[in-house]
Amino acid sequence: MSRDSSANLDRSRAGGVTSRILIIVFVFVPLQALVIAFWRGPRSGIDSTIVSLYYDIVFYLLVLVGINAVLRRVRPSAAFTPAELLAFFSLMSVATCASGHDLMSPLMGTIQGVFRFASPENGWDRLFLDYVPRAMSVSNPDALENLWRGDSSFWYATNYRAWVGPLVRWWLFLSALWAAPVGLIVLFRRRWIEGEKMTFPVVQLPMEMVKPGLPAFRNAAFGVAFGIAVAVNAVNGLHALFPQVPEIPVKLNQNPELDLRRFFRGKPWDAVGSFYPCLYPFIIGLALLLPSELSLSLWFFFLFWKAEAIFCNWVGWLNITPEFPYFKEQSFGGYLAMIAFSVYAARGHFATAWRRIIGQAPPEVDRGEPLGYRAAFLLFALPALYCIAVGMSQRMAVWVSVAFFVQYYVMQMMVGRIRAEMGLPTHEIERLGPTVMHGNILGPRLLGKQNLTSLSLFFGFTRGLRNIPLPHQFEGLFFEHKVGLNGRKLLLWSIAALVFAQAWALLWPVVIGYRYGWGAEWSWWWPWQNGEAWNQLANWLARNEGLNVGRCVASVLGFLVYFGLMTVRTRFVWWPIHPAGFALSTTWFMMHMWFPMFIAWALKSLVVRYSHARGMRALSAAAYGLILGDITTGTLWVAYSLLTHTEVYRFWP
Repeated sequence: MSRDSSANLDRSRAGGVTSRILIIVFVFVPLQALVIAFWRGPRSGIDSTIVSLYYDIVFYLLVLVGINAVLRRVRPSAAFTPAELLAFFSLMSVATCASGHDLMSPLMGTIQGVFRFASPENGWDRLFLDYVPRAMSVSNPDALENLWRGDSSFWYATNYRAWVGPLVRWWLFLSALWAAPVGLIVLFRRRWIEGEKMTFPVVQLPMEMVKPGLPAFRNAAFGVAFGIAVAVNAVNGLHALFPQVPEIPVKLNQNPELDLRRFFRGKPWDAVGSFYPCLYPFIIGLALLLPSELSLSLWFFFLFWKAEAIFCNWVGWLNITPEFPYFKEQSFGGYLAMIAFSVYAARGHFATAWRRIIGQAPPEVDRGEPLGYRAAFLLFALPALYCIAVGMSQRMAVWVSVAFFVQYYVMQMMVGRIRAEMGLPTHEIERLGPTVMHGNILGPRLLGKQNLTSLSLFFGFTRGLRNIPLPHQFEGLFFEHKVGLNGRKLLLWSIAALVFAQAWALLWPVVIGYRYGWGAEWSWWWPWQNGEAWNQLANWLARNEGLNVGRCVASVLGFLVYFGLMTVRTRFVWWPIHPAGFALSTTWFMMHMWFPMFIAWALKSLVVRYSHARGMRALSAAAYGLILGDITTGTLWVAYSLLTHTEVYRFWP
């Protein structure tokens, strides 16, 4: 190949989103959706989408990097560029969201579980069954019996006729639901990436993996940390197969003797709840990449919530109501303050963007953006209006549908902010979505039975918000800033990949369900998942409450606490507590992460104090080693389980 043609080829690949990367992605997407559906189904596992960094995608990237190393030696002209490798990582991460644990499990359970499990005993048929919208749910009793019994096929007429209409409607709806935030990403990009210079800690490892020569991996600390993580997974994996091999306890409840709760007996101390010091290698690694003030705040506020529960138990306040003192509502107020503070700080940027949208600012304002601000606004507004119309078609009142989707998109931006600034290993916002918050705060007296029932049908995609595509798409634009990835092409192709992936993500669970049966032993948790939204609705209707003042006060209090802490942080540089810890530390997975956060904070504090720059480089290399070692061996055990149908050690959760 001539020097000129080689240069042209390099330029054509510089943007990353090349034809060969797109072919690889679109071939992988159906296979990835199948693997996740099978792993969550007959293998009864929890897939990678419950953590911020999808470890199976990191494993695929590692394989591609290995292939690329060979190509560089035997045929350099065919080697992938760093931009191509990161385009693969970004597009696959976005596409994998479609199969996410917080989407597919509750969604599939909700849209048919109400008709499968309604009975005179639970009273659903009397309370609300006639109010359930039928267009986006499955009610055919024969099709559902075949699904739960198994040994059938989706392609039998009785089965697919019951599902095809609802699945197509959900596919169109979810495609629009997740296309809209791309417009928001463009509007926020300049402020977060160029103005506030967010560091996006979650994707620091992938960026290191694609660097020529892998400089961080040549550090001795990387090899030591990698070896430790591999050894832990190897020993625990062998223990799962051969119990006579001793295990190394690193997971929650792996060794009950390590649960600190046993030291807190009797009132008021028994309110402490689960209190286990975990040692997940990849969580420690991710925590080492976080700012020290954030890791400090996360474990500090985790202990703060424990202390608050003990205090409330001591003074007898826990007897007021089971939810008191409304930890989640306090956390929700903190989340709202987080995004409100961000928007307020960027009010000048958004005012300029709005003037450009309405044609009162010159074209130079959005020059260099992946999309013009007017196009970005339309890209958000049109799909969002479609989603609001779908909500109304499912019998929601206009104001309820508007309020629902406004909150949903605000919460998507919260998650994007969390990942961009803080890079939390998991950003579970469990049971704080618009369905739960509307039902808990407004209640049936204000909303009415029909609105609550329609909101419950939409519970599935709002339950946890851990696996939404917006943060991954935002990280793709961060790659543009670092390696020259073509942001425009990446965003547009990410929408195409998501629409394609969503079809497979909806299809595979049903196909596998008819083959293996959702009522089989492997799906012991399915009846609970299928009834979660509807049991919740039954409780709301049974209590028949109006505005819940206690939850409102708790939310306002959380908002004020976060805003106050952020004000202190901006005025006093030395202030060590990051207010984000207040909002983020109430999730269930913080029980897994508080001790790794403490370890990471202590290590970084010691290194900064005594070793400075050289020590920090070694610590970063060790973080990469812990993450990659844990992910690599953990994914290999998952693959072994899928291929052999053998129960194996699961490194997470």
